[in-house]
Amino acid sequence: MKTRLIIVGGFLGAGKTTLLLESARQLVARGYRVGLVTNDQGKDLVDTKLISQQRWPVEEVSGGCFCCSFPDLYQSLSQLQDTVQPDIVLAEPVGSCTDLVSTVLRPLATYYPGQFEVAPLTVLLDASRDVDPFPETVSYLFDKQLAEAEFILLNKIDLLKSDTVKNWIGSLGKQYPHAQKLAISSRSGEGVEAWLDRMLGQNSTSPLNLDVDYGIYAEAEAELGWLNAKGLVRDSQPFSAQTWSHQLLDYLSTRLTTERLPIAHVKVHVSTPATAFKASLTQTGIPLSWDVASEDVSADELEFILNLRVNADPQQLEQIVQDAIEAVKPSASARHYFTHFECFKPLPPRPTHRLILPTP
Repeated sequence: MKTRLIIVGGFLGAGKTTLLLESARQLVARGYRVGLVTNDQGKDLVDTKLISQQRWPVEEVSGGCFCCSFPDLYQSLSQLQDTVQPDIVLAEPVGSCTDLVSTVLRPLATYYPGQFEVAPLTVLLDASRDVDPFPETVSYLFDKQLAEAEFILLNKIDLLKSDTVKNWIGSLGKQYPHAQKLAISSRSGEGVEAWLDRMLGQNSTSPLNLDVDYGIYAEAEAELGWLNAKGLVRDSQPFSAQTWSHQLLDYLSTRLTTERLPIAHVKVHVSTPATAFKASLTQTGIPLSWDVASEDVSADELEFILNLRVNADPQQLEQIVQDAIEAVKPSASARHYFTHFECFKPLPPRPTHRLILPTP
């Protein structure tokens, strides 16, 4: 039996993980078996922790994007097929990745036609995302992500007026005429059912070869400092994990804004034996959002996973995070311990495959 693969791209903070989780819930309600694959340039992902905590079968491709880690992607997909035999796998590539049709979708469909049915490439667009604070190379990457989409989903319409949504769809239709457009809210689920109907009934048939300058693409990715950290906070007295999470993101938001370092995405997952919280900042000046907020039961220890994608030098970003964790200690006697810490700029993309269709 073939597995249908639905890949959802889009810039950092667009809401891809939220969409995948909502889609998984809707698909299971229809009677499908579902698996998920996450992806990152580094290790210890908030998204993987969030998905696994909700007991979804999930595999993580780390250390490079899907295109540059194609064998790892194939291994993850095969692992899901062996363990849970999913009818459908939902996968989200790194939010700074593009040229996915040529480097991921076509190779899977071409080399493994007996294993996978590949749905059209969907690119999720955050209606509130402003890329102007970033260098022009990031705007170039942002445009290329939308330019290759077979479906463009305008997300977060629950925050927009109906006339604004209509204007957005009209504008996208003029700028990217080849793509089908739908408006959704991954958080409320509005519009997701209609999109899934199309993903279940269509295969990727994009005739486009994306015209992308890999030099500019590499420069765009290198503009972002990439930080993944995992650790523990302990105190002699119980404290609120939710308050700690809120204070951490408040500190980071204020510090990054003050130092004029644009946020692509900041997210934290915090857990104790009795509680779990996941909160995020999707750009500078936008209030934090709570994706998971269980009952706030005080504890004397918490575990955290922190992911930052910021237009900053890695050394500068590392110092800001070190300062933040110290600044939000529950008390003067509290201690924190990092069990994993990495901060870097992504290497230039070097796809394993790049299948280009012949020019007519």
